[in-house]
Amino acid sequence: MLSTIVAITAAFTALSLAGRIRELRRSARRIWLVAAATALGGGIWSMHFVAMLAFSMPGVAVRYDLVPTLFSLALAIGFTGGGLALIDWSAPTMRRTLVAGLLIGAGVATMHYVGMAAMRMPAIVRYDPLWVAISVIVAIGAATGAVWLATQDQQVGRRAIAAVVMGTAIAGMHYSGMYAATFTQTSVSGVAVGGVASFDQAFLATAISLVTLIVLLLALAAVQLERMLQGIARRETRVRFFSDLNDRLFVASGAMEAMTIATTALGTRLGASRCAYADVYADGDRFWIRSDYTAPGHDSSAGEYSLDRFGPGAAAALRSGSPIVLRDIAADIGPGEGSEMFHAIGINAIICCPLIKDGRLAAMMAVHQDRARRWTVEEIDLVKEVADRCWAHVERIGAEARLRTSEERLRLAVDNADIGFWDVDLVADELIWPPRTKAMFGIAPDMPVTLKDFYDGLHPDDRDATSRAFAAAIDPARRAFYDVEYRSIGRDDGVVRWVAAKGRGIFDDRGNCIRVAGTALEITTRREAQDALRELNATLEVRVDAAIRAREEAQAALRQSQKMEAMGQLTGGVAHDFNNLLTPILGSLDMLQRKGLGNERERRLIDGAVQSAERARTLVQRLLAFARRQPLQPVPVDVAALIEGMGDLVSSTTGPQIRVIVDAPADLPPAMADPNQLEMAILNLAVNARDAMPDGGTLRISASRESIRTAHRSNLRTGHYLRLSVADTGQGMDSETQARAIEPFFSTKGVGKGTGLGLSMVHGLASQLGGALTIQSSPGLGTNVELWLPESATAAEAGRVPDVVASTTASGVALLVDDEILVRMSTAAMLADFGYAVVEADSGEAAMRFVEDGRHFDLVVTDHLMPGISGTDLIRHIRTMRPGTPTLLVSGYADIEGLDPALPRLSKPFRKDELAAGLREAQSGRVSAEVPAGV
Repeated sequence: MLSTIVAITAAFTALSLAGRIRELRRSARRIWLVAAATALGGGIWSMHFVAMLAFSMPGVAVRYDLVPTLFSLALAIGFTGGGLALIDWSAPTMRRTLVAGLLIGAGVATMHYVGMAAMRMPAIVRYDPLWVAISVIVAIGAATGAVWLATQDQQVGRRAIAAVVMGTAIAGMHYSGMYAATFTQTSVSGVAVGGVASFDQAFLATAISLVTLIVLLLALAAVQLERMLQGIARRETRVRFFSDLNDRLFVASGAMEAMTIATTALGTRLGASRCAYADVYADGDRFWIRSDYTAPGHDSSAGEYSLDRFGPGAAAALRSGSPIVLRDIAADIGPGEGSEMFHAIGINAIICCPLIKDGRLAAMMAVHQDRARRWTVEEIDLVKEVADRCWAHVERIGAEARLRTSEERLRLAVDNADIGFWDVDLVADELIWPPRTKAMFGIAPDMPVTLKDFYDGLHPDDRDATSRAFAAAIDPARRAFYDVEYRSIGRDDGVVRWVAAKGRGIFDDRGNCIRVAGTALEITTRREAQDALRELNATLEVRVDAAIRAREEAQAALRQSQKMEAMGQLTGGVAHDFNNLLTPILGSLDMLQRKGLGNERERRLIDGAVQSAERARTLVQRLLAFARRQPLQPVPVDVAALIEGMGDLVSSTTGPQIRVIVDAPADLPPAMADPNQLEMAILNLAVNARDAMPDGGTLRISASRESIRTAHRSNLRTGHYLRLSVADTGQGMDSETQARAIEPFFSTKGVGKGTGLGLSMVHGLASQLGGALTIQSSPGLGTNVELWLPESATAAEAGRVPDVVASTTASGVALLVDDEILVRMSTAAMLADFGYAVVEADSGEAAMRFVEDGRHFDLVVTDHLMPGISGTDLIRHIRTMRPGTPTLLVSGYADIEGLDPALPRLSKPFRKDELAAGLREAQSGRVSAEVPAGV
C-alpha cells in the first residue's frame, strides 16, 4: 500500500512539474525538466524499495549492494529525463510521445531488474519470461500514459485522478516483475559481499521511502509556491498591459487609430505573427481587414475576404458569436473545410473573437501564428478581453464623434437661426449666456454676466411681466412654461431690441427648482413689422384717400402732358406753315430794302415790314422750340465761357437795379448743346428774372457738374450733367402758377409785356437736347430755374468766328425745288440776283425727271418736307447720279432722324445774305455753323 502511495505521489509531482515545462520558455524548461525527471524517476525507484518491504523469505536475510542500488536510481532518473527531453512541449506530437514513453518505460523496467540484482541473500533468483515481458509492457504503457498526460492541460482534480491511475500502473509493473521472479534458497549462509552490512532491509526501505516522501512533498510545495508567484507576476503584467492599453486607447482620435493601437499591443504581447481587425459587411460573409500588426518578416493580411472560404465550422461559430481557437490548422481542420484559405495567408494557428451588433456579425479581431501553437487559457482570455476593451473604446470614439457632429449641427443651426441659449443655475446663483445672447443685451462677448445684468437690461415697461413669468417657472407648485417677449436696452450700445425667450425649470427629487434653461430669439424685425401692420391698418383709410388723390393728380398730369403734346404738335405744324409764309415775305422785303426802291416814306414802310417779319421769325422759332422741332446743331459747348461772355449782355438787359452774379468754374466739362439757342435761353430766363424783381434784387447765374444716380426731381436717366441755374430774389410763384409755367402763351405779365413762350422755349430746348428743366419757387423767396444739359464726351471747339457776309457773284444753272410757289418765287429772285439761271420744280419727282433727262445743274437748292420724294432723298439720288453737284437743303423744321448730318442746310425764313452763306457752304462742301443738324 505504501509503495502505491509513493508511486501516486511521484506521478502527481511529475505531472505538476511537467505542466510547468509546458508553460515556461526554453531557458527555464531545462531546470523544470530535471526536476520532473528526478521526481518521477526517483519516486519510481523509491516505490521499488518500499515495495520490497512486502517481500520476505522465512529465515533468509536480504541485503542490498550499494553500487547496483545507486545505479538503478541513476537509470530511473536518466531514462525519465531523456524521455521528457524528447518532447516538443510547445507543439507535442504523438510520435514523440510514443518514443518518450518507450524510453521511460524501458528505463523503469531496467531500474527494477537492476534493483533486483542489487539484492544479496542466500537464494537463487529465476524469472518467468512471460511475466517479465508483461512487466516491461506495463512499464512502457504507464510511462507513455504519464508522458501524454504531462502534455495536456490538466486542472488539479484531473491531475490527481491521472496520478492515481499512473501510480497504480507503476506499482502494478513492480508487482508483475516480482511475480515473474522465483527465489530458490541455497545452503550458503552469511551476508553477500558488498551488501550494506549495518542496515537490514526494513530499515533501508523505510529510510528511503521517508526521504523520498519528504523530497516529493518539498518538490510539490516548491511547485505550488512557484505557480503562485508566477500567477502574481502574470496578473501584474496583465494589469500593466491593460493599463497602458487603456491610456493609449483613451487618447485615440478615431476608430482606426484605436484598432491599430490594440492590434499592435496584442500582437507584440503574444509574440504573434500578425494581429488584425476586420469589419464585416452587412451580408455577413465579406469582411475587410483595414490594417494589421505584422511581426518582422511577415506579410500584411490587409484586404477583402469571404468568411465562408475559411470553412463552414469557423464561419458558423463566428456568426453565432463564439470565438474560434485553432492550435494546428492542419490537424484541427480537414482538407476542404477551409484549411487551404488559412494556409494561403500564412495562418497555422489562430484565435479569432467576433463582435455581434444588432443581431449580426459586425467585426472580428484575430491573432495569427505562422506555425502550430498551443494557446494557453491565459492567452485566449487576453485576446477576448483586448477585443472587448477595444470595441468599447471604438464605440466611445464613435459616440463622441456623433456627439461632436450633433453639437456642431446644433451650433450651426443656432447660429444661422440667430438663436441664443441661457441657463440660470439657482444653486450657484450663476447666469450662463453665450456671445449671441449677450449681443441681444448689448454686452461684449468676453464680459461676465449675472442675473442683475439681465434685470437691469430689461425695458422698465417689461420688467414686471418678465419677473412674474420667471417666478411661475421656478414655482414647484406651478412649474409653468417660461414664454415671454420683452424689450432689452443694450448696456454698451443703448439699442432697444425685442427678444422672445422660452424655457423650463429643472427640479430635483425634493421638488426644488435647481436651474432654468431655455432659448432666446431676437424678434425686433418681426415686432417692427407687426407695429407697422397695426399702423397700416389704423391709417388705411387715410392712405386710400391719399392714393386716390395721387392717382387723380397723376391723371391730371397725364391729361396736362397729353394737352401739351397736342399743343406741341399743333404749334409745330403752325410754325412750319408760318415759316413757309414768312420766307417769301422776308426774302422779298429784304431784296426791296437792299435795292433801296421807293421814296423815303416807302423805304420806312419797307423797314417796318422787315422788322415785323423778323419778330414773326423769332416768334416762330420759340414755337418750334416749344414743339421741340426747332433746328438745332448740338456741339460740345464750354458753358463756363459762354456764361462769362454773356455777363455784360445780361447786366445791360436787366438794368442797374439788379445785381448780376456769374459763378461758373473754369474747369467745368463741356455740355452737349446748341450755343445760339442756349444763349437765347439764358437771355430769356434773365429777362423773366428781371421782370420778377421790379424793385431790384440779385440775379445769380451759375453752373456746376452733377451726377444723377437714383430717382431725381428732373426725372433724368443716370449719368453726368451740367446744371445751369438762373436764380432771382424776386416775387416767386405759387404752386398753381408753377404748374402752368411752361405752358405756351401762359404769362403772369401784363398785356403786351410778353408772349408767354419764354419758359416754353427753354423747356423744349432742354428736352430736345436730352436734358430737362426744373423750377423751384416760393412766393416772396424768389425763383430758381435749372437747365440740365448732358455732359459731352469730347472737348469744346474753339470760339466761332462769324462768317463775313460778302457779295456773291455766281454763274451757271441752279435747280430750285419747293412745293410752295411763293417760296419758290422769292428764292428764285435771290438766286437770279446772284447770277444763276434758275430752273424751278414744284416736287421731288419733277426735279428727278430733269436730272434723268440729262440736264446739267451747277447747284441744287431743295426744300426738305414735300409730298412724295423728300428733299433729303432727292439730294441722295442726285449725288448718286451726279457726284460732286453742290446741294443746299432748306426747311422750316424737320425730324432729326433720317437726315444726313453732312448735308449743308438752311432754315426758313431766310434773307439774301443768309442764302449767300448757305451757298458758300454748299460750294465748299462743309457744314455751316449757322445751319444746325436736324433742320
